[in-house]
Amino acid sequence: MQKFFILWVSLLALMIGGCTGKHYSISEPKIITIKSPKLKFADTGYIRHEGESVEAELFTAGVAVEKISIDEKVCVSAGCMSEQDFIREYLSAEYPTDTLRRILLGEPIFQGINTSEQCGGAKTQYIRNEKMDIVYRLKPGLSYFKDRNNGLIIRIENLDDNQSR
Repeated sequence: MQKFFILWVSLLALMIGGCTGKHYSISEPKIITIKSPKLKFADTGYIRHEGESVEAELFTAGVAVEKISIDEKVCVSAGCMSEQDFIREYLSAEYPTDTLRRILLGEPIFQGINTSEQCGGAKTQYIRNEKMDIVYRLKPGLSYFKDRNNGLIIRIENLDDNQSR
């Protein structure tokens, strides 16, 4: 009887707690470059997302070296923190809280201010003041973010587009 109880409790714990991570319906291979004072990476990775949840898994020589998950909190190998704290620590305290999430999802940042549209669906944002000098370009298959004042570059390109050249 005790064996059945232990088995039943174990199965219940697995069903309630689950043993798998978050499931993302979209998973895309990318070439990802991140250059910031605290993060430096340039290789392949995956951007996975479901709704507003997004995850960037970064690989070097086929080995997963970092994962950045953004949901209620931002989690990296160093631990989890609020999205606002992550932006302050890893990017710039002057950025809106959702800046990295928007870049990873390939969406306009800073609520789309100063966005100009070019032919072929490309969009460019210029955000300049005394604390930031941002150029953010979005076009099919490519997101490019650069802040000259804060020394940040984030470039995300479709892996398939890059291989066909």
